[in-house]
Amino acid sequence: MIIEKILNNNVIITTDENHKEIVVMGRGLAYKKRTGDHISKDKIDKIFKLSDPNISDKFKELIADIPMRYMELSDEIILYAKEKLGKRLNDSIYISLTDHMYTAIERAHEGVNVKNVLLWDIKRFYKNEFKIGLEALDYIEKNLKLDCQKMKLDL
Repeated sequence: MIIEKILNNNVIITTDENHKEIVVMGRGLAYKKRTGDHISKDKIDKIFKLSDPNISDKFKELIADIPMRYMELSDEIILYAKEKLGKRLNDSIYISLTDHMYTAIERAHEGVNVKNVLLWDIKRFYKNEFKIGLEALDYIEKNLKLDCQKMKLDL
């Protein structure tokens, strides 16, 4: 794969075999690399192919600003949700979940608590999704070594 754009040391933009733009992630993938350099496939951890160009642009912006570990956790949670719900999810979930997760964790570090005025409706009308959200909190807590008890108490 040839680097078309470097977003950070761990993320590049390139094209697949069909000449469609893809976002490729891997630890240190672009370290000491430049546009036009070749990337070894064994350094690649994740490949994101987003069909909607608008979503793809937003995703690239998000990736450039958020630590790779958050992207990985988000991807793992989304895969779990797809499996549990038995549904295909919209590509925009990669942007919204990652941004939501990162922002919520940053607010928690700052001691900022935001009430969700739709919480009752979410619990009532989206029971399965809410349950997955609670499981995701446990997963985030374990993987980022965070105390999510305050977040859980507000639910």
